[in-house]
Amino acid sequence: MTLTKYVGILASGLAITGAASAQGTDALSEIAQLRSELATLKSQNGDKWLTEERAAEIKSLVKDVLADSETRTSLQGSGATSGYNNGFFVSSADGNFKLNASFLAQARFTYNYQPGKNIGAGTGSANSTWGFENRRTGMAFSGNVVDPSWTYAARFNYGSTVDPYTPTPNAMVLQDAWGAKDFGNGFSVKIGQFKSPFMAESLRNDGAQLTAERSLVDYTFSGGYTQGIAASYSSDQFRATGSYNNGPRSQNGNWASGVNNSISLSGRFEFKAMGAWSQFDSESSAKSDESALMVGAAIQYYNNRGAFNASGGWSPAVPSAIYGVGAGETTGAVDWTVDATYKSGGLSASAAWVGANYGGQIRNFSSSDGETFNSYAMVFQAGYRFTDTLEGFGRWEWMDVADAAASPNGDIAKDVNNVLTFGVNVYAGANVKWTTQFGIALSDVGFGADYNGAGYKADNNTNAANQFNIITQLQLAF
Repeated sequence: MTLTKYVGILASGLAITGAASAQGTDALSEIAQLRSELATLKSQNGDKWLTEERAAEIKSLVKDVLADSETRTSLQGSGATSGYNNGFFVSSADGNFKLNASFLAQARFTYNYQPGKNIGAGTGSANSTWGFENRRTGMAFSGNVVDPSWTYAARFNYGSTVDPYTPTPNAMVLQDAWGAKDFGNGFSVKIGQFKSPFMAESLRNDGAQLTAERSLVDYTFSGGYTQGIAASYSSDQFRATGSYNNGPRSQNGNWASGVNNSISLSGRFEFKAMGAWSQFDSESSAKSDESALMVGAAIQYYNNRGAFNASGGWSPAVPSAIYGVGAGETTGAVDWTVDATYKSGGLSASAAWVGANYGGQIRNFSSSDGETFNSYAMVFQAGYRFTDTLEGFGRWEWMDVADAAASPNGDIAKDVNNVLTFGVNVYAGANVKWTTQFGIALSDVGFGADYNGAGYKADNNTNAANQFNIITQLQLAF
């Protein structure tokens, strides 16, 4: 007997019971007969009708689940899944093997004007320079193998000019290339090539900047990419990374490189007073962001970073007044930085103070005076989302850099820079951003430096103060 029939008979019995109450005891015998028949049916079928109904329902549920899983499976027959989650991914069904792919393109137009440029005989230059460039075109791959605790990353980038992350311009350069093991309880170890755990601005990805370009302070003091081993710990409020490596800006080197005969250590500590760690992956703040505050500090020690190599050039090749370019042999140096970042409801603000102390240098090829050089810098920037699609920003940076390259007579020269940048970002969703900004150097940007990526030129100027630029850039990222 089916459930429907059983319920129908029971309902009829209840109806008759109600009628019996109204009509008297004459109907009691008929009710007793119906109850007897129901008891007989129940004894003959037991709970079979319930088992059949449940079986049918379970079969229907299984069919629905299988049908739904088939619509979510992209690679039929292989047991793999794929999709998009802040980047495209392909994964095994159990999640033990995963490949993420991301892309970044920054195409821009830059106009530069130098009011005090020397345009005399033999220079062949004018005050104004402008043109288009593919500033960055990058692909990154990451994921896990064996199980989610074994992770990896490889990043390739084409850059149009030299910066701390691209030592070879107009070429595809390997940047990140590492493998890591998560041991649980917040501990992990990474081996390979990665960004030196030093400045907060450096550690954020290229596409996560508030402005079109990182600051000149970052250009000068960033440790860039290095090769080595790093151990990290992360908890809800604290995270720290310590690394033994080949030194600042030593990417894509090898064990036989002379400049790697040194000791180089770097470490960074961060405290999160409020918010989520993921909020600090980007310099911008969404309108929906809750309040978040992070304070960080870092230090790095290295020696022999500025060794003069046999080919007659300085190592490392990336321009920097504090990493030995044009400054001779550095027998020991200590760099440090402290910084803070705050976000809340579309407002983002960050500040950093950085310093470098190095000495024991040969500032010309025949003598050594062992003097100590000190360089300092600070940078402050802020942005605000007026709407979900429109954001304004501004940045001020100051540097007081000891630059031996600018003092061939042996005297310590100082490049003191004041630089202002401000502009707007227009967003089309999370993957498209159009940035237009204006930057002006209120003092000479320095003879020995190269800040082309930030829109400034370090040519032989008679007076480079008030050099300014306009950059407009389209960024596509996924």
